[in-house]
Amino acid sequence: MAGVEDAVVVVTGGGAGVGRTLAREARRREARVVIASDSDTRESADMVAAEGGSASWAAADVSDDKAMVELATHVHENFGNTKFLTDGVDIGAEPDAGLDTALAARLFEVNMCGIRTDTRAFAANSRAATSRGEPAHILNDGREHSLGVPPQVMPIGPYLVGKYATLGFTAVAHRDFAGAGISVTMMAPGSVRIVLVQSMIVTHDHIRAKVVPYAQTCEFIDSHAIDSMLCGLYIAAHNPASRAFAMEHSRGAAAKVLRLPLTSETECAHDGTGDVSLCPIDRSLFENTPTK
Repeated sequence: MAGVEDAVVVVTGGGAGVGRTLAREARRREARVVIASDSDTRESADMVAAEGGSASWAAADVSDDKAMVELATHVHENFGNTKFLTDGVDIGAEPDAGLDTALAARLFEVNMCGIRTDTRAFAANSRAATSRGEPAHILNDGREHSLGVPPQVMPIGPYLVGKYATLGFTAVAHRDFAGAGISVTMMAPGSVRIVLVQSMIVTHDHIRAKVVPYAQTCEFIDSHAIDSMLCGLYIAAHNPASRAFAMEHSRGAAAKVLRLPLTSETECAHDGTGDVSLCPIDRSLFENTPTK
């Protein structure tokens, strides 16, 4: 299994938490790291340098297509083709955040649309790497919420929707980039010991009792996520506590599908083989069919 040694690794949202630890873990594995964020993340870059590596910081908003294309160009011109793109951007939400239209829109722009934006911007760089026989990987920042809707989680609708959509995007990208030799993985941690959670653990006894047995460190999660990415896994699930509700969600969906009658067709676009030639709709139909 090829590692990340001397590879260009771009980490979006590397200013704190999971993103910062991803940058540090990549550098620990001797990668060349570029940290991108719409806030000043020179502190993260300095932290990586203090640990014996070198990292660069670049300003970019993942929800801005133009900014991300400019970032991809900057990275290519100064560091070479990007082989690893890791999305560490994650905006949290307060309960009932869905009632605030502006906040909900920003959550969708960053947590959901941001993954599409940075993947699109760096696609050419990644394809250039694989065309030379070098590996290229994309690691998306999901959560256990991506595996289903945890029944125990407070009502933070836009955040949950964004993370659940990350699974769908990853599934499509995993399929569509496979032919170019680019693997796409989604990390799906449960409780993470970020600074906010750590402060709650210290301050509140009832939170400490419920969270400590299940919460995992950013270091463990990111190391496991990179290993899973390098193995080409589609989903990197980290926390055993996620298993029960995720399995219940999967079984519930499967049970509903199993009620459908079997088709008698031997060749069908939906037969599970992935044969695109069986699909009755192709690009030419969109090119030659009026949309209005």
